[in-house]
Amino acid sequence: MYPFQPTWSTTRINLLQRCPRAFVLRYGLAKLSKNHPQGQLLSEVFQIQTPWILMHQTIRTVLLDYVEDHQIGTVWSHELLSIRFRRDYFKAIAERNQRVERLQKYGLAASFFHTIQPEEHLIKMGIESCIGILLNSVFQGLLSNGSIERMEANQFTRIRNIRMYCAPDLLHRSSKGLTIIKFQLYGKISRSKRIQQASLLQSYGNDNSEVIQFCLQRRKWNVHKTIPIARQRKQASGLVVLDL
Repeated sequence: MYPFQPTWSTTRINLLQRCPRAFVLRYGLAKLSKNHPQGQLLSEVFQIQTPWILMHQTIRTVLLDYVEDHQIGTVWSHELLSIRFRRDYFKAIAERNQRVERLQKYGLAASFFHTIQPEEHLIKMGIESCIGILLNSVFQGLLSNGSIERMEANQFTRIRNIRMYCAPDLLHRSSKGLTIIKFQLYGKISRSKRIQQASLLQSYGNDNSEVIQFCLQRRKWNVHKTIPIARQRKQASGLVVLDL
């Protein structure tokens, strides 16, 4: 939902929008300002994203909906998936434009935001990415064995008595145990950062839980399976403590 990406910005508004570590700060500021006459506008600003990010957010939403329907015996055709993606992406663009128009009425966003139209090449890329993971043998194996539970971004865990918002996308349960699944949609990340992410994700399961990260890069999916060990978990949680 909130993409991992290097962030360097000279404008605070851009930093708060793009930085994944600003998740709590964004919503904290919005909550504190809710009683201000224009407090709602701050919340609106934080929800405005680029067409590129909206495309990736739509990929995640469509995949989670696909998995939920698959669990109750409804399997989408590729044609239906394409229709769903196009519909959801158009809806995301429309909602973004509505927020921009509301801000423009107050004269607050003219220099930062403008309304946009859906871009066909992004729709095509999103559909190809969705179909690509459905054809992945690891993903197919998860769908065909055991049960899968959808996770929401606001579901938290606790590490060293710290409330952590780093939820996986799916939890898979089978005779082999609990598997934690995460879609990494914003390109390649280093091995060390991937292990750090897996170590934090594992806190949603147990010390024996396997973490599977599906990483999308140039419309191709790479699969990384990890069972973090105690040293890696301690190192990752230590970085969280240092960041407070």
